Amino acid sequence: MKRRSFLSAATLTALSASMAPMLTGAAAAASPRDRAAAMLARMTAAEKEALVRCDFAALSHLGIPALTMVDASAGLRGEQGVTAFPVPIAQAATFDASLMGRVGSAIGAEGRAKGYNNLLGPTIDLARTWHMGRLSEGMGEDPLLAGELGAALTVGMQSQNVVATVKHFAAYTQETNRFFTDTAVPDRALHEIYEAPFRRVVTAAPTTSVMMAYPRINGTFATQNAALFDDLKNKIGLQGYTVPDFWAGDDQVAAARAGMDLAGLGPAGVKLPAGSLTGGAIPGTRLDDAARRILVSMYAHGLFDHPVPPASADVSTQAHQALAHETAVASLVLLANRSAALPLPAALKSLAVVGPAGTDAFTGVAGSSYVDPGTWTTPLDALRARAGSGVKVTHAQGTKGDLPLTTVPSSVLRTGTGAPGLTGTYYAGAEASGTPVTSRTDATVDFTSAPVDGLPAVWSAKWTGTLVPTTTGLHRFSLLPAGSATLKINGVTVVTGTRHSRRFFLGPYDYPLQGTARLTAGKAVTVEVTYTNATTDPGTCGLTLGWQPVSLIPAAVEAARAADAAVVFVNRVAGEDMDHHGLGLPGDQDQLISAVAAVNPRTVVVLNTDGPVAMPWLGDVEAVVQAWYGGWAMGTALAAVLFGDSDPSGRLPVTFPVDAGQGPGTTPATYPGTNGTVSHDEGILVGYRYYDSKGQQPRFPFGHGLSYASFAHGSLQAAYDSGTRSVTLEVTVTNTGPRKGTEVVQIYAALPGAAAAEPRRLVAFRKVTLDPGTSKRLAITVPVQDLTVWTAGTWKLVPGTYTFATARSSRDLTAQRAVPLG
Repeated sequence: MKRRSFLSAATLTALSASMAPMLTGAAAAASPRDRAAAMLARMTAAEKEALVRCDFAALSHLGIPALTMVDASAGLRGEQGVTAFPVPIAQAATFDASLMGRVGSAIGAEGRAKGYNNLLGPTIDLARTWHMGRLSEGMGEDPLLAGELGAALTVGMQSQNVVATVKHFAAYTQETNRFFTDTAVPDRALHEIYEAPFRRVVTAAPTTSVMMAYPRINGTFATQNAALFDDLKNKIGLQGYTVPDFWAGDDQVAAARAGMDLAGLGPAGVKLPAGSLTGGAIPGTRLDDAARRILVSMYAHGLFDHPVPPASADVSTQAHQALAHETAVASLVLLANRSAALPLPAALKSLAVVGPAGTDAFTGVAGSSYVDPGTWTTPLDALRARAGSGVKVTHAQGTKGDLPLTTVPSSVLRTGTGAPGLTGTYYAGAEASGTPVTSRTDATVDFTSAPVDGLPAVWSAKWTGTLVPTTTGLHRFSLLPAGSATLKINGVTVVTGTRHSRRFFLGPYDYPLQGTARLTAGKAVTVEVTYTNATTDPGTCGLTLGWQPVSLIPAAVEAARAADAAVVFVNRVAGEDMDHHGLGLPGDQDQLISAVAAVNPRTVVVLNTDGPVAMPWLGDVEAVVQAWYGGWAMGTALAAVLFGDSDPSGRLPVTFPVDAGQGPGTTPATYPGTNGTVSHDEGILVGYRYYDSKGQQPRFPFGHGLSYASFAHGSLQAAYDSGTRSVTLEVTVTNTGPRKGTEVVQIYAALPGAAAAEPRRLVAFRKVTLDPGTSKRLAITVPVQDLTVWTAGTWKLVPGTYTFATARSSRDLTAQRAVPLG
């Protein structure tokens, strides 16, 4: 499925050119709402229904342009000749609304040039736990950060005569059971945390469109949740239209009745035959409202007046590629930098690059935000080019990274009778126990459809036998399942977990599960593999048992030993329709880092991951860079930062825990849920709010990030203006270091105790670049609305003392000032 479109770009252009009325004079100057009202007055109930049902061919005589949609959170998904920008979590790490406005404008321009007039993005979902497989597709854990940057992206996109669709409303926080989970979230948390980013976007762009989330919210699917629609349209003020996600909404009449405006993302997603919404199925006022909202957005963003041109093959420009590089640089977070290991010194004579840093480097994630980077410069090539002829750059693979491994062959497997392979025993039902359906010898464990006849829709299996290694040392094993699988060697669990699909169909990456074991050549070990397809889509299945018997680490160690410095690239697959089961790096990557650090004191780790990972080696390496997935320019951006041509100016938009026991979602009830319900017991305490409230010390706090420069924050001044109902804060920032650098000044507020709020919340941020020895006076305004709490169905400013603090992160406060309000 390359594109989500109602009509082809060519058909859209022809219809728009031949049918759309040319507006002049007073008609062109009329407001979008007035023009929508005039169009509605011409439409029959059947035509209004056709608009809701995506039947644009039936409306061509009215000159209503067809909508063509494309996923667009990091560029245009499914297209070639476009610019792959960093993923949304990396965009959030820039802490730069102005930059995001330019990115949104570039994506909007490319979408329009490809024949699309409705871009499905930005994605501003909030990160609740590190488990979330789509963490990289959201904008971090803080509602103000996500909202400010999401608003800038939306306004930028819509400046190009396209409609943006902001997603997903609301409280979409996990992929496990994502279509059916009942998200039990307190009303206060729903308003203060999960709806808050959308409030900022809609305030900035009221005629945008909004995509509803998949799961139930407090007992009712978001697509049919009248209370959510009331919040979005009546309380928040959305004037544009709502849409479902691609697979959402079996009962589309109920969805339309509740407040859904567009029935689906194209005809393939619409299950409503003609006449389904007329004749009393939904109130006539509801049908009018849905049609009006669609038309208002179309008029407001120029879809009538500026038909999309014929699609171009290549819409990426040098300016957009330069912007992608600038964004990737701005997203890189320098987590640690002991002994000033970075930037790499000018005296460097040799550099070992270790890990998946070539064409195997991940530029994006699987799912709706994946963008084909086309021809791009890999990190390895970028480092070689930047190092020049005076530095010897060697590459050692070291690890395959997070990829499925080669199928374990029958030649090393034995059944209990000595036959090649394993004994496979198959069962009817989700548990591999009881009376089997059948038992047989399987040469390998490698299938994508039911291996034997007679199995029901839900089945399970167990394979047993021995494995005789041919080498001594660290062995890697992978399971690539559609379902749940576990590998035990000598009774010890080596790999375990669940994947709802082996690979999500949007994007090139598989979703393996990884583990390691140390084995001795010729010494047989017992093997047990269990599997069930109960946790995947009905009627589907699949499992591959893979291995890597020869470790790549020794060769990487020797390359690192001979170099002045070593840069180790590691990665983790992420994407739609998957969650993370463990915090550790997959496979042998932790062992690789430790082994390299043991022989090279100047070891730099580059984390090409979607978010936090365990770092057992942190004390052994000198520098760590969080690279996210940087899109087309990830290689050039990394080279620029590692060699010091650019300052690492990204900051963490999510908290990095020390271990899996920190943060929300550490019990089965709170993640992934029990009996179909996931309880958001933490309420408003999401992200750094939770850590602060519970007294947990994170590995790296929200907002953390180092610069190659150093900065001083002066005393904080604060004044309340009753006329504008805002607090103005002033602080002087000085670059006290020897080189140019970028600082992100963060403003946090502690509310009065009577507000029963989090210990502190982010209320503003400002990014500033300064030359050595220079200063800048910043004046930052915080609206009183951003200090309110949701209580008894309304927003309230609790009277009392509000303490504002400048900070470098949620845990590194630099100056404070108390202000009485109320």
